[in-house]
Amino acid sequence: MCRRNLKKADLDPPDNIAAPSALSPTHGSRAGAVIARSYDRYFTSGLYSSRYPRPNTRTLRLLQHLLPLGGRLLDYGAGEGRYGLALARARQAQVVAVDISDMARTELARLSRAAGLEAQMKICGPDDALYRQEVAIRGEFDIVLFAFGVLAHIAGRERRIALLRSLRPALGAAGHLVLGLPNSRRRFRIEQAAMKGAVQPPDFEEGDLFYQRHSEDGSLDLFYHLFNRDEIFRDLAEAGYEIERLTCESILPETAVTRYAGLGLVDDLACNIVPVDWGYGYLVIARLAG
Repeated sequence: MCRRNLKKADLDPPDNIAAPSALSPTHGSRAGAVIARSYDRYFTSGLYSSRYPRPNTRTLRLLQHLLPLGGRLLDYGAGEGRYGLALARARQAQVVAVDISDMARTELARLSRAAGLEAQMKICGPDDALYRQEVAIRGEFDIVLFAFGVLAHIAGRERRIALLRSLRPALGAAGHLVLGLPNSRRRFRIEQAAMKGAVQPPDFEEGDLFYQRHSEDGSLDLFYHLFNRDEIFRDLAEAGYEIERLTCESILPETAVTRYAGLGLVDDLACNIVPVDWGYGYLVIARLAG
């Protein structure tokens, strides 16, 4: 069941804060602090790395195909660098890794040093001066990546669209926006049913819910927004992108395909056969419209 000790109101900016800035969807709001605290606990517990120890084979292969050798990657919500580190190694990518969690950034810095990739990794938060320099000023990214579920942790359709719009100038003319989005048909069915039966705050949107992760340190309540196919096309069009390809990110849960390499390979093949809407998550490849 959905626990309600974290409210949607906690994810919205106070009345005296302007609309989402061009730099961050959580700039100056309570949202960043709430989500950052949750993810600091998530990373510190070791639960995140145990659930998702390696990249999704299918997603990584697509990114390697799209990213030119030595290209620029913006890894938004990079976490501990599942994709950023792999692409820095395999494609000699120059990576700007963004995350709101101090713990994630600290661990990613440690891992990049250990791998000898420190020179290729620039690690920052979404409100840092380094973010403004690399994203708002320099830009020219070959790929802007929101790996599985990252965009879904941002509360509010307007805030999500504002963030995607703000990243348009940072994308190179031939660049791609790549999104992993949770499929509402496959994810959190119990939580979705509970939300329908509960008294909801007036600012909850269809597809919003809270879910829990459990570790030895206790339970974490995390916000999530689930997507359907029509919503994806509508929101990306409004943000100024057009979709080149919509496919499955996986059929099995993300934990299965990232923990077990063999399952990941079988799942990858299955994604080419089954209907897209059967996917555990959608994998979206888009470009600038017009």
